[in-house]
Amino acid sequence: MDAGRMHELACRFARARTEEALNLALEEALPLCAMAARRFSGRGVEYEDLYQVACLACVAAIRNFEPERGLKFTTFVTPSVIGSVRNYIRDKGNLLHTARSAREDMIHLNAAREDFLRTYHEEPTPRELAEKLEWDLRRVMRALSAREAMQVASLDRRDEDGLTLGERISGTEAGFERAENRADLRKALAGLTEKERRLLALRYRDQMSQREAAAKMNMTQMQISRMERRILAALQTEMEGKV
Repeated sequence: MDAGRMHELACRFARARTEEALNLALEEALPLCAMAARRFSGRGVEYEDLYQVACLACVAAIRNFEPERGLKFTTFVTPSVIGSVRNYIRDKGNLLHTARSAREDMIHLNAAREDFLRTYHEEPTPRELAEKLEWDLRRVMRALSAREAMQVASLDRRDEDGLTLGERISGTEAGFERAENRADLRKALAGLTEKERRLLALRYRDQMSQREAAAKMNMTQMQISRMERRILAALQTEMEGKV
């Protein structure tokens, strides 16, 4: 692994920003991705999955590297790659260790919500869900809280450009640190409408393209694109206001 060559190619991409320059920089950094994946393999996650996560984090780092800040590329990229791999293992572990009863409640809750939407074309209130499921309100609120927590965690998945939602709404290193604060992100998401949260879930949780999300939401791709830009701008403003 040649750190000097990695830095040189990352700087070349920062200047040229072509697909060819990106591919060259990534190819040079692949040994670092492999090293990170090997370091954390054997913890219940396949090496290939960890390697893919590391590569996506590396692409994001190359895209966001700013040589004028005076950092060496390896100094910039390594924490991002290691952090992404750790987060992936942690989030997958959290999902696997979610109590079976809680997972089952979320399945029933989601089914009841979808049925209510099809029937009444509006979001059900917690009390309406409780009546539909014949649960007490506290059980519904616990299931809703678990569902929200899992959705926030799942938004750390990377899109087709190799970026997470947090990286989409944060353009600087300081912004990355802010975006990693899950409590702030959860509060920012709470200010969105259900429709806006659904779009983010389709795009960043379910990894759908804008075209696929448009079909799912009965909208045009242009409407989805505009709506997503508006949401990300609103989230960025909200997150930056918490600094």
